[in-house]
Amino acid sequence: MFGLKRPSLIHFARIHRPDERGRVAIDKRNVYILPTRYGLMFAVLIGLVLIGAINYANNPAFLLAFLMCGIGAAAILQTWRNLTGLQLHLLGSDPVFCGETANFRLRLSNDRAQARPALQFDLDDAEPCLLDLPASGRRDCTLALATRRRGRLAVGRLVISTRYPLGLLRAWCYVDSDQQTLVYPRPAGPWQPPALADEQGREQGDRGEGTDDFRGLRDYRPGDPPRHIDWKSLAGERGLLTKQFGGEAASHLWLDWLHTPGRDLEDRLSHLCRAVLDAEQQHQPYGLRLPGSEIPPALGPAQRARCLRALALFGETP
Repeated sequence: MFGLKRPSLIHFARIHRPDERGRVAIDKRNVYILPTRYGLMFAVLIGLVLIGAINYANNPAFLLAFLMCGIGAAAILQTWRNLTGLQLHLLGSDPVFCGETANFRLRLSNDRAQARPALQFDLDDAEPCLLDLPASGRRDCTLALATRRRGRLAVGRLVISTRYPLGLLRAWCYVDSDQQTLVYPRPAGPWQPPALADEQGREQGDRGEGTDDFRGLRDYRPGDPPRHIDWKSLAGERGLLTKQFGGEAASHLWLDWLHTPGRDLEDRLSHLCRAVLDAEQQHQPYGLRLPGSEIPPALGPAQRARCLRALALFGETP
């Protein structure tokens, strides 16, 4: 009426929030329960039987109506108890490339001596996960969520529900998590970046780092490949050192935003993503230059993750 949006009922729901380790226990006060359409039909049937029993003063009909009421009351209790006390551990998801499926993992724990059948877990766009949790046991559940753009992908709101034992009622609760995973740009087709050697590589010439002859040891730097680490020095308590090799020059490869082709921003990022993957596969030390940031040349899983993260978050506000 005055330009205000009508608040959604979901804003007033009681929502579980995991702790800093991603753990949460379902509290009995936060479980909602309502009849399903079969439950409504069952209630109507009880009413009809009761009306007939009153109309004809039929004692067996009274007994049947009261028996059905007892079954409904027991179903309410069992459906509600199937969720209360359930423990979850949100394990998150590994980074993926745009277009791939992000698999969010959950670990469920049941401390009760009774099993918890017919549990259902739903995320927004993911296929629901259905499982039975054994008594005093654990099980893992994976929710597959499609990725449509690069950047941060939030887990969102998880809905846990059950219709056990008769399907007459549905009990559910909400778990809201701040966990996120990274979605890297979609890798483009094969692309050869221009050779842009750094200043240090040009000055060293054939004395640069190569792969032929052993030249000595130096202190370990983050991103050095594990195969170049001198494990004997580490075992001899001389610290973490890296082997240096001479011979053929292995000049550092710069992946520069200004020298990357592409129709738009996402196309350029896709080409740079492909170049990072190719350089890592070819064991070619590489660095990344983006507008406003620069990652020095290195090699290894840490360098790969650092560059792909910069590409995934490029243009986002910190």
